[in-house]
Formats: sequence, C-alpha cells, structure tokens
Amino acid sequence: MAWNKYYIFVESPKITDLAEILKRLNLSHYKPVTEVPLHMSNKPDTLFAGFYNDNLLIVHPDLPFRFFSEVQEDTEKLFAETFPDSEIAALIENSSVSLFGFAILENGKKIRMKDGSDGDIHHDEGEPLPEETEVFSRPIFEEEEIDEMRDNGMENDEIEAVINFEASWRVPGLLITRYLGEHLNTMDTDKVVLTKYKA
Repeated sequence: MAWNKYYIFVESPKITDLAEILKRLNLSHYKPVTEVPLHMSNKPDTLFAGFYNDNLLIVHPDLPFRFFSEVQEDTEKLFAETFPDSEIAALIENSSVSLFGFAILENGKKIRMKDGSDGDIHHDEGEPLPEETEVFSRPIFEEEEIDEMRDNGMENDEIEAVINFEASWRVPGLLITRYLGEHLNTMDTDKVVLTKYKA
C-alpha cells in the first residue's frame, strides 16, 4: 500500500503547547479526537499533530501545499511568524500520482523549494540540500535501464530529465529522516504518536 505523506516539520520549536500552536496558526477550529501512531496519518483527510525527536510534526492534506508558490501564502507566513527561529520543512510524497515536494525555511525565509508531479518539475529554487547531494551521488538507474531508454528513442536531455525527477522524488524521504532521526521505511512508527483532530 502506498504511503502518501503530507508533512510539515518544525525543528525544536520554542512553543510546545499544541493548543497554543494551533491557535497561532489559525487552526484552533480543529478539536482533538484521539491519539494514533504515525502510520495512521497515511492519506490524511484531517489534521494530525505531535512531537517526536524534539520536533513538531503536522500532517494535513492541504497545508504543506501552501509552501509551494512564487509568493508567500498566508499559511507559510503564519508558520514563519510562529516559529521565526526554527527550521521549517514542508514535505510531500505521493507515489500514487508521482508527486513530490520539499520546501525549507530558515529564520522565516525560504531557502529551498522543489516540487513536481508526473515527471515534470514545477519549481526548483535555492541551493541543493545535503540530502539532494547524497541522492544524486548514487546511481538512480542501472546502465541497462538507461540503455533501454535510449533504445526507446529518448534523447540525452530527456533521460537527464527522468533521472532528475526520479532522484528529486527520493529527497523528501531523506529529509523526513533529518527530523525523525530514523528512516521512515525501517523505523517503528508506533513510537511516533500524533493527536488526531477533527474540524
């Protein structure tokens, strides 16, 4: 089963009261319902929030997408104002529709934004992150796969675009590791307990 991730991480925030955080983010209309492990936030249709590894994690079907626009949207602005001294990351990964995105803010300013879907890159702004360098340093496809692309009539620039997209799609998974301290694919997700909310 595909695990669709729509995450916002805030690194070591000074505010740790979830009710106060939601109030400042204009999300206080969400009321807590129950506590669930992280994997229960797969394909979310509501808000989830909690702390793990001293970092705040917010899961929501729409909020992370507000970080991927040319002009700073209200949601991004609220996060930057609420957590001015924290690193903020909006991370999206949806394998069902080949959708990915990662946006990083430091001191309230966006330093990196890259997202894409279905083979196309929509935004690519800022300097590459260490996680990107790590991904791009490894082979993305086997030589046989690249030869097959050429045999199918693909030009070198088209092959490079495919490699770029596939490598970029893998970056959110590594960035999640930055904040959880472990790779999501191998960690015990029962350890990450989130509060589930309903509007």
